[in-house]
Amino acid sequence: MELRHLQYFLAVARTLHFSAAAEALGIATPTLSVQIKQLENEIGTALFFRTKRRVKLTQAGEIFRLEAEATVQQAALALERGKSAARGEIGYIRVGYITATLWSGTLTEVFTPFRHDYPDVTISTREILMDIQPVQLLEGAIDIGFVRGPVVLPTEINHLVVQRDKFCLALSSAHPLAATRGDIAPEQLANERIILPEQPFGGEEVARRGGFKLTNASRPGGLMEMLARVSINEGVAVIPAVLTHTIHLPNIVYRDIATPVISSEIWMLYRKWERSAVLKKLIQMTKKNIQPG
Repeated sequence: MELRHLQYFLAVARTLHFSAAAEALGIATPTLSVQIKQLENEIGTALFFRTKRRVKLTQAGEIFRLEAEATVQQAALALERGKSAARGEIGYIRVGYITATLWSGTLTEVFTPFRHDYPDVTISTREILMDIQPVQLLEGAIDIGFVRGPVVLPTEINHLVVQRDKFCLALSSAHPLAATRGDIAPEQLANERIILPEQPFGGEEVARRGGFKLTNASRPGGLMEMLARVSINEGVAVIPAVLTHTIHLPNIVYRDIATPVISSEIWMLYRKWERSAVLKKLIQMTKKNIQPG
């Protein structure tokens, strides 16, 4: 049984006239009769009573009509959804992100306009360490990643800069440098314990400019754990400045690092060979809409 058999049957069931149905289908009446006969043979019973004057559905035909209509409608829906997926209007996107991407508003900036234009696309998010994201992208575990650059990426992965920022310092309010009103020079941190986030570039650059090594640095992992250590005066953290506008915690103060500025960026990662229409639309929209300062 093929879909056309159902469509031919339904045409006859609607008109109860083989010639009229054949004309509507654009085929010859004898051809339609043969197709219906094949369908009846496969089912094992007559679907129509036929006389010279009239055509009528049998009881089996009436029951079969309900199922045939549902099947044809489902097939049409499946076809349309397949076309929608090919156009990138439906589908799913699995996103890996670092905490700072959420706190900085980058996720919102990227996905709010996309959700507006493509509300039927399912977007799932999961916090993932930035070192793991490139591997998961290539393995297909996630579709888009957000990390803090600069990082070395596999040749199969591209990135877009979706936010530009600078690094600053987070200190306990009990720290002597917290009383400093002006910018803090890197050399003032030579004897401090530096707490590093996942992306150590900012802390490493502070040490380079200050002429000291990060021999006593600690890397607790997540952003909140890092700030927890700062709050109890376990060290000084080098963090993206954008977070100072969104994370306000007791006993923590923020101070600028003396110029020149140490730049910080958030990258959106994606596969170079991406074929998914919905992901291509997200990448295109991000390139168009996101203009990092």
